[in-house]
Amino acid sequence: MRNKLFILISLMIGLLLVGSIQAQTEEELVARFLKKADKHQIKKIGFVTFSGSYGKLMTQSDYNSFASQISPNITTTTGGTGLVEGIYRSKEFNLTMGMITSPTTSMEFGVSYWLELGSDQTGNYNLSQVNYDDSVIHDGFSLESKVQVYGINGNLNYFLFNAPDRDGILHGSALKLGLGAGYYFARWNLWEGYSSYNLNTSAQQALGGKLSGSSLGFTASLGSEIPLKFGGVILEGSVKYLYLNFAKMKWYNSDNQENVATFNNNDDRVELDLSGGRVQFGMKRYFNW
Repeated sequence: MRNKLFILISLMIGLLLVGSIQAQTEEELVARFLKKADKHQIKKIGFVTFSGSYGKLMTQSDYNSFASQISPNITTTTGGTGLVEGIYRSKEFNLTMGMITSPTTSMEFGVSYWLELGSDQTGNYNLSQVNYDDSVIHDGFSLESKVQVYGINGNLNYFLFNAPDRDGILHGSALKLGLGAGYYFARWNLWEGYSSYNLNTSAQQALGGKLSGSSLGFTASLGSEIPLKFGGVILEGSVKYLYLNFAKMKWYNSDNQENVATFNNNDDRVELDLSGGRVQFGMKRYFNW
């Protein structure tokens, strides 16, 4: 009788242990499945931004020195002088797209298009001192010196506080730091007949097209994001500094010889330095998938 009772108790304990182990195994399997499913459901957060910026460029730049130096050598039929204006301000538009890469960081890539810089004065000019082999009076002449800039860029941002949540929702004003780099292109359109310097022949030649150049640019910024109360739109603002210097503006003639704008008709070419501080404002929208 005692043996039968011992065997029965042992069987009951064994069944309880097996049931407990099986239940624990099932719980682990369910927990693992839920963890895996939750991992697959993590949302990716992207954003798109359209912005405009206003820049204050360096006063002491090659271009401004060139404009100041050449203007007195352009005379008008009324006894005055021509005016090639310096470049002191910039305006640009930017379109960027990016994504959140961690709870506190984001990266973005975009394009920038600058409004034309420089001046275009129409008048009756004597250009004999600044044009190649030119001794006539030009009536109604367009004394043009305009610069066009555009480029592509990328930026890394670090949120100091109030980064967007995992659904791409901003719950308060955010502050962030940014570092970026880009590649930019410039076209400088000088008036017809300007006496450029041929680096191959060391002689003067009438400029027959736009000077062009390209350069890397680097930015550092401090920005903020403020959620608005309609459509998930974010107001974005920042202050930044852009280093951008087109050191080799050039035009190639039909013989593939390099011509440049210079100081004092020598090989001291004019650089196009557009570095300076900027303020930027735009509208931003987060989305997830």
